[in-house]
Formats: sequence, C-alpha cells, structure tokens
Amino acid sequence: MDQATLFELIFAANYLNIKTPLDLLCQAVADMVKDKTPKYVRQTFHIKNDFTPEEEEEVCKENQWVFE
Repeated sequence: MDQATLFELIFAANYLNIKTPLDLLCQAVADMVKDKTPKYVRQTFHIKNDFTPEEEEEVCKENQWVFE
C-alpha cells in the first residue's frame, strides 16, 4: 500500500472513530519508522529538516538514549 493511501485510511478511520483499523494502520506507520534514523524517516515521509546543524546536534545529545 502506498503512503498516500495509508494516510487517507488513517484519516478516515479516525474521522469515523473506528478504533481497530486505526490502531492497525497507526501500527503500520510505527513499524515503518521503528529503528530508523531521523534522516531515513525524513526521506521516507518527505519531511523538511528545519533544524540547523547545531540544533540537530543538540537534539541528538539530549536524546542519546534513543540511539543506544
């Protein structure tokens, strides 16, 4: 399933308040990002990195436990 369809289904399940499909679809997205680098997630979901290199380094330091 392509990303656009996946997110449209999530929006529909949320709007219709249908819990089981919403949970399953959200889990699919969670599985897509699990154990992935921030760079990979940005590329996969077309997210612009608006951090400066210094800000990104600071965030990585604050959240080092994620990468252990």
